[in-house]
Amino acid sequence: DRFNELFFGDHPYGKSKEGTAESVSALTRDDMVQIHGRALSRENAVVGAAGDITPEELGALLDHLLGGLPATGAALPDAPEITLDGGATVVDFPTPQSVAQFGHEGLLRDDPDFLAAYLLNEVFGGSGMTSRIFTAVRKDRGLTYGAYAYLAAFRDLGMVLGYFASSNETMAEAIEVVRDEWRKIATEGITQEELDAAKRFLTGAYPLRFDGNSSIAGILAGMQFDYFPIDYVNNRNDMVMALTLEEVNRVARRLYLPDMLHFVVVGQPSGIEGEAE
Repeated sequence: DRFNELFFGDHPYGKSKEGTAESVSALTRDDMVQIHGRALSRENAVVGAAGDITPEELGALLDHLLGGLPATGAALPDAPEITLDGGATVVDFPTPQSVAQFGHEGLLRDDPDFLAAYLLNEVFGGSGMTSRIFTAVRKDRGLTYGAYAYLAAFRDLGMVLGYFASSNETMAEAIEVVRDEWRKIATEGITQEELDAAKRFLTGAYPLRFDGNSSIAGILAGMQFDYFPIDYVNNRNDMVMALTLEEVNRVARRLYLPDMLHFVVVGQPSGIEGEAE
């Protein structure tokens, strides 16, 4: 929560989805009715459907489920302005282990370079045990049980983010290791071997997403939300395979910005230079 507050300020992205005990307790029925009327509308709805159903049957169901919604809803907020530069912020919390959330602004989902960025993240901080930061922080130095990075694509803002936990005594070292890896991929990019391995994984794992009606319907809805063409699923693996090392490393220089990388650390870490709260 504190990471979002620092990056997004008073923008809705900076607000906790869970709220606080005070804010939740203060909600009234009128509040819920008002937000329902403002947030839900037919113009903002996307529908993905998969299974043994005809268009006519689906249309009748959608009329029943969504027909009562207003045609238009409240205007969406403007994109947030991020003013947080590189560095570190420590939030004091009495515990023997600190938790770090880190990152900076990334790419929008409809950016032509997003697929290359997605592949880069698989190499750099993917969920497996072979990513660069997992290897550097966990395997080589034993500073954490796990470290990962991911791309967060909001409708009007992209972020490249990461997470790990470490003891208070080793958190500062772990942060410097991640910083070094961030600089390395920005300046040197990835190797042909890493590119080929990431391509094999991404293209091989993609069909496994289509393992049932629920998954397929979710993918179809997500495609509409991101304004993807209807044939995206047919072409996606070909687009991954077409990525070249030169193109991917150009995107690495664009995506990873060492001077903008900011860590928000919750705990009582020692030896971290940065703003304390």
